[in-house]
Amino acid sequence: MLNPLPEFEQPPLDEVAIGVQFDPLKDFHAAHLGLYWSRIRERYPFTEDQVALPPQIEPGTVTAPATAISFQAVLPIPRSWFLDHTRNELIQVQSDRFLRNWRQINGSETYPRFVYLIDRFKKEWIDYRIFLGDEKLGQPNVNQCELTYVNNLEPGFGWTDYSELANVFTTLRAPGGSGFLPTPELTTWESRYKLPEGRGRLHVQMQPVFRARDFKLILLLNITARGAPSPTGADPIFEWFALAHEWIVRGFDQLTEQTMHKFWKKKPC
Repeated sequence: MLNPLPEFEQPPLDEVAIGVQFDPLKDFHAAHLGLYWSRIRERYPFTEDQVALPPQIEPGTVTAPATAISFQAVLPIPRSWFLDHTRNELIQVQSDRFLRNWRQINGSETYPRFVYLIDRFKKEWIDYRIFLGDEKLGQPNVNQCELTYVNNLEPGFGWTDYSELANVFTTLRAPGGSGFLPTPELTTWESRYKLPEGRGRLHVQMQPVFRARDFKLILLLNITARGAPSPTGADPIFEWFALAHEWIVRGFDQLTEQTMHKFWKKKPC
């Protein structure tokens, strides 16, 4: 039996996204985005237009990236953001996607915890499906679920330059020091792990970026679980999210050093 999930009082989380992808709704048009907004506008008074996300399906085996070219006879339906009063929480909708995000804006917001976020997602997802039924658009056939945790690791907390990445990540050792090569100017890292029973993959990406809100150079650690819910089960979508959450939390704990856990105030198990 596994130990309880690791818990951090001050995790370096900057954003969490919970979403589902489904077969495109053939009768869904851009006008329906406005109709849906009218339904939730009291809770989400702000809106932004974004380019639609491309479909993503986890393949059965590892494949090489491919470049796809598509031609469309009509303009693509955009992706709409609907933001709450704080702009920290938002819903994203397009013809084959529904997502709900929590994010930091100024960097001081407290992470509201996964239990709250998955509960809010579930309520909004149920309401969205009711909206689709009211508009006679059919019910979505979910083919993928996705859970993403975006972490910002700032310099000054366990590391200051790339020669110290071994103090941050358990699986990363930066070349340099006593060898010929100096400390690298930049380091990136990407790994993939299979979820149990063919239920998808855990994607881990680390790269240095300049953070948009303050232009500070940070280590961006993005951990995403993506896969298909089981065709059986009492509540297959949310059973998948429970598995994805466990793998992200345990994966983050295993991939980062104990010295870093002190900065994030890991609670005793």
